[in-house]
Amino acid sequence: MGGIYHLTWAMTEAERNDRVHAGGILVFRGFRAVGELIDMLRTLCRQHLGNDPEHAHQRMTQSELDAAADALDRAVAGNAAVANTLNTAFSAIGVDLDCTYGDGVKQRVLVPHGRSDRGSVAPLAAHRDTWGSNVMCQTNWWAPVFPTTPERTIALFPAYFERPVPNDSAGWDFRELLRHRKAGQPDNDYPVLPLATVPPPWTDAVPISLVPGDLMCFSGAHLHASVPNTTDRCRLSFETRTVNADDVTAGRGAPNVDGAPVRTTYQLFRNLITCERLGELAEA
Repeated sequence: MGGIYHLTWAMTEAERNDRVHAGGILVFRGFRAVGELIDMLRTLCRQHLGNDPEHAHQRMTQSELDAAADALDRAVAGNAAVANTLNTAFSAIGVDLDCTYGDGVKQRVLVPHGRSDRGSVAPLAAHRDTWGSNVMCQTNWWAPVFPTTPERTIALFPAYFERPVPNDSAGWDFRELLRHRKAGQPDNDYPVLPLATVPPPWTDAVPISLVPGDLMCFSGAHLHASVPNTTDRCRLSFETRTVNADDVTAGRGAPNVDGAPVRTTYQLFRNLITCERLGELAEA
């Protein structure tokens, strides 16, 4: 069930998850609530990055831009209207809010030419999210807030969904990442997630060009990366991740072909309605 599907209709929770766990990449298009969410995020981007957020790097020093991007991410994460509108969009798409747990909206600002190694503005190299989370039924959601191009977007490597890729997940520990962050240590002091140690060639990558209002979902087990931004504009996008509790209980999910994480990060996910945690940080 691999491939990219563009959908203008709702899909049931079970059908969507079955497709995603099998490697399908779904793009939902034309949903009003997604457009309303994008409008909210654009407003917040302009509040923190100026009236032309895509060119904020031309007006700010790197330290100013790093600070503004971090403040923007915090403002988005703490915005109840953003969370509520995301839930409305999810519901319209067919997500079962009662049994779905998420990790909140993350606003990303990818500056041109990799000028910074700060986690909030730096490109991410090839990775599977499940190398860090160990939650094989995790679904990733990604959408542009301003227009993307093939040189300023996210790329997936669909051919590697069930093909092992050398990586450093066996030596990476989420608890250690938390310890470094609580100690106020620099972002580059400990990797934010495991990465491919022998990345596949970029010729195998599929850049995903979407328009604002599109919302893509794909398995956290898909190998993906930021396309190096070689344009003169920042890439502004948002992402979030969800887990269906019934899938966790039933052991459903994508295949784990090469991950060896130390822990399973259930604590990252909270119910979209009650905010109850999915679980605690557990030994893998």
